[in-house]
Amino acid sequence: MCVEQALWHHTLQSPTDSLQPMTTLFPSDNKNQQHLFLANGNNLGQAQQQTIHFINTTQLIAYQSNTIKDEEIRSASSSDFWVEIEKGIAANRRFCRDLLKELQDTGLMELEDLLSLKLGYPSKVLHILTHMLDGFIGTDSVFYNLVEDSHWLSEALRATIHQNPESYWLVPVWHGPMTRSLLHLD
Repeated sequence: MCVEQALWHHTLQSPTDSLQPMTTLFPSDNKNQQHLFLANGNNLGQAQQQTIHFINTTQLIAYQSNTIKDEEIRSASSSDFWVEIEKGIAANRRFCRDLLKELQDTGLMELEDLLSLKLGYPSKVLHILTHMLDGFIGTDSVFYNLVEDSHWLSEALRATIHQNPESYWLVPVWHGPMTRSLLHLD
C-alpha cells in the first residue's frame, strides 16, 4: 500500500519511521500533537486528499505517524468551523509572540539590532519566526491554510469561504513523534 493510501485509510506510517524522534527548538512548549489544515474541495474526500498530498510531499516536517479522523473534519457550514480557525490562528500568534519575547530576552529591541544579532540561538529563533510569518509549516504550527500557504487567513479568503462554505474544510491531522524538520536542534 502506498503512503498516500495508508493515510487515506486514516493512519500513515512515515517512510522515515525508522528514524528516532527529534528535539525541537522549544521542546517544553511543543505540546501540539495536531495540525489543523484549511483545505478546499467539492467534498470531504477532496479536502482530505489535498491535506494528505501536502503531508506526504512537504520537505519541511515529517512524523512517524499521522492520523485523520473523518468525524473530526468540519465543513465551513458547521457551527464550530470559525471558532476552530480562530483558535488555531490565536495559537500561531501566541507562538510568534513567544518567539518575539525570546528575541527580546537576547537583547533585540529594535529593528536595527538585527544587524548585530548573535549567531546561534538568537538567529535560529529569528529564522523560525520568519518561517511562521512567511507561511512555512513547522512542528509548532497549529493552524495551516493550504489554500494560501499561510498560518493566517486573508480577508479575501474569509469572504470567499462565507460565500461558498460547501467548498472549504478544516482537516485535523494528529501526528506522532517528529522524524524530520527543516528547523531543529541536534
